[in-house]
Amino acid sequence: VTGVEAGKKLLAIEEGSLTYWIAQTLRPYVTDLLIADPKKNPSISRNAMKNDKVDVRQLCRLLRLGELSRVYHPEDDERAVFKAAVQQYIDFRNQEVRLKHKLKAKFRGWGVQGIEGVHIYNPKKRDAFLGLVKQNAIRHQLARLYEMLDMALRMQQLAMEECLRLARIYPEIEEFKKIPGVGDVGALVFDAYVQTPHRFTTKSRLFRYCQLGVTDRSSDGKPLGFKRLDREGNSELKAMSYRAYMCAMRVQRENEVRTFYENSRRTTGNPMRARLNTQRKIISVMHGVWRKGEEYNKEMFLGSD
Repeated sequence: VTGVEAGKKLLAIEEGSLTYWIAQTLRPYVTDLLIADPKKNPSISRNAMKNDKVDVRQLCRLLRLGELSRVYHPEDDERAVFKAAVQQYIDFRNQEVRLKHKLKAKFRGWGVQGIEGVHIYNPKKRDAFLGLVKQNAIRHQLARLYEMLDMALRMQQLAMEECLRLARIYPEIEEFKKIPGVGDVGALVFDAYVQTPHRFTTKSRLFRYCQLGVTDRSSDGKPLGFKRLDREGNSELKAMSYRAYMCAMRVQRENEVRTFYENSRRTTGNPMRARLNTQRKIISVMHGVWRKGEEYNKEMFLGSD
């Protein structure tokens, strides 16, 4: 890059596993660096004549036309490391879920009944469940799955401890946790994936990133299919808002999240729309607290529908 003789250098890179490292390495040597979303550039990935030289010409053409869609990347290592820690916690959590599914499927496959619920994962009851399997080799296989599950849980705990340690320098996380239904995991996920409150210029773009935007496709004034939630975006943020909503609704005492939901349900007459409105409100309040640098108070929920 330094060997390119030019006063102004624009560098476009398609998003990939090495993108952050490449960007951090080359950023000081270019005028502007753009990380492009390959999903928005199908003319490159689906081109019948595809090779490195053709891809470069296509990227240059789209860059010149201003048609490349930017993918946000943090510019400092602290934010990137924090996001990587949260992603590792989520990965270990997903491994735990997969191992639990494998265990139950294995038990069912060998005729063991009564494995509903979480009792089958209890360390004190594992031997009893293993004793229901007649084949010795299968018992050994199940025992190894239990060992992997224990390791996944242990790694998950260590990953969470690291996340909480890295989160100490971000004061907004403590404010997020004051919202009913938002706990450690929800606050960490929102902070890690959004990265900065100034990333989105409008709430609709934030909602779309959280998979809570609605598709609206039409041709000649006629709708093309039913409206539905846009699948583009980050599924973890959508799941976080849903878990926060569910936790707030389960709390016995009255809280502002439940009050907002009930008001929305009366207004819309539709429980599902009211639930989605509540999820969007949770996201909106978290973003507002962060962007304004204010302390959370329940009037942020109750001040508007």
